[in-house]
Amino acid sequence: MAPMLRRSLLFLLAIAATAMVLAQPAGACIKRHEVPIAKGTSPTGWGWSVSGSIGPNGGGCRDWLFGMSFNLEGASSWESSTGIKPGGSYGGQPEVDASDNLLPDGSDRVFSGFVDGEVAKVLVTLSNNKHLVIHPKLPREKLRRHVVWLRNVRYFVRYYRPEGFVTGVASFDRAGLLVSRDKTFETF
Repeated sequence: MAPMLRRSLLFLLAIAATAMVLAQPAGACIKRHEVPIAKGTSPTGWGWSVSGSIGPNGGGCRDWLFGMSFNLEGASSWESSTGIKPGGSYGGQPEVDASDNLLPDGSDRVFSGFVDGEVAKVLVTLSNNKHLVIHPKLPREKLRRHVVWLRNVRYFVRYYRPEGFVTGVASFDRAGLLVSRDKTFETF
């Protein structure tokens, strides 16, 4: 290969590599960090908290790892995460991501989780054929305004009498249309 052609080819490759780096969305690389979303107390005095986290997903900056953590004093601590686009938010996930736990003193069960921001109601079926209706909450408005990756997620923490346990979950949008259904819910 002629030296002039080789230099031209190397120059073109360098320009292409630079263009790929510059084409990456602004803010695509993000440091792992966690943001408190909510906290409260169970009917029997146990504390609970919910937080969201974000960070790089794997080896590069092309994907973020969005997570939600639930610390349910006396019952469980659990978290779940999924990849999202850089600069984006959780969304488009039709399933209810949740956990059902019995408090160690047997006083209550706690059903906690998160859903897509379009979900307005979660209908829970218990093993005794009773139902719980849950209206998931958005993070505080100020938090959603400043933390883009929390704009499209809702969370819930619901304590209930331990007369049954969760066996099925359905979610509905604001118009009352079914978004997702899991007739064989099993906590992890």
